[in-house]
Amino acid sequence: MIRPSPRHVQGGGNRRVAFVLSGGGSLGAVQIGMLRALFENGIRPDFLVGTSVGAVNASWIAGRPDHDGTLELQDIWLGLRRQDVFPISPLTSAAGLLGRSNHFISNESLRRVLEKHVPFERIEEASLPLHVVATDLKSGRAAVLASGPAIPALLASCAIPGVFPPVTIGRREYVDGGVANHTPITVAIELGADEIYVLPVGYPWLNREPTNALGMALHALARIVEQKLDAEVAAHRDSTSIHVMPALDLADVSPADFSRTRELIDWGYRSAKRALSAGNGRTVLPEKAKKTLRLSPAEAA
Repeated sequence: MIRPSPRHVQGGGNRRVAFVLSGGGSLGAVQIGMLRALFENGIRPDFLVGTSVGAVNASWIAGRPDHDGTLELQDIWLGLRRQDVFPISPLTSAAGLLGRSNHFISNESLRRVLEKHVPFERIEEASLPLHVVATDLKSGRAAVLASGPAIPALLASCAIPGVFPPVTIGRREYVDGGVANHTPITVAIELGADEIYVLPVGYPWLNREPTNALGMALHALARIVEQKLDAEVAAHRDSTSIHVMPALDLADVSPADFSRTRELIDWGYRSAKRALSAGNGRTVLPEKAKKTLRLSPAEAA
């Protein structure tokens, strides 16, 4: 369900500041560096909106909304390995390949990571309002989970179709929020944000020519996501100040590779610091906001 975010003073004055965090698997490590830079510059959110791994990072910050909390999240990331999130099981993979299952990887390992580290049990218990974006599997529309048990909501937001199983909440099934809304700027606007800091992860493979079918598909998908982000920013440049942190465009890292987390964090930190020093990143003052997204309420248990 959509829960209006109460007004806070953290953003300064009466302006409501939102952090919007996109998905991207292990590339979500760049958001840790960006968060460090934002907090060091005295920029704090009044509420957070996240999709997929961005929802996981947002959940921690919603529970520990300060610089020390970001450093703790960094330590958690540095301790993660691929098998903690994407464990490969021959039996599960075979079942998926043979059509006996709708996924290749169990979400039990990811569940254990979330249960160990998420600092609250229910979304509404977070120190700051948290809005987790998932996709209603039946309708294909975005749903914002703003109350109810946190772990199922985060598992739903991270449920990459075909990779992880859909997650049932109430009487509905949900999959990865990135399917419907990879970088949910419109959600933050509909929730009343006056100023938005967008923390994208970027797509390293955009910088190389596709050499096979998979590479071509990833390249095309990344272009679609990139263009949708640019279109949403441009569509709202008269109503809301939107600051897009620089997306990753240098390293060649797979979204399932957790071996270069330190490098990604450092890249995110340095690029965000430079952007903030130069004038708050790619700052756009969006056009009159339009209700371009009808959000489906989630039946949170």
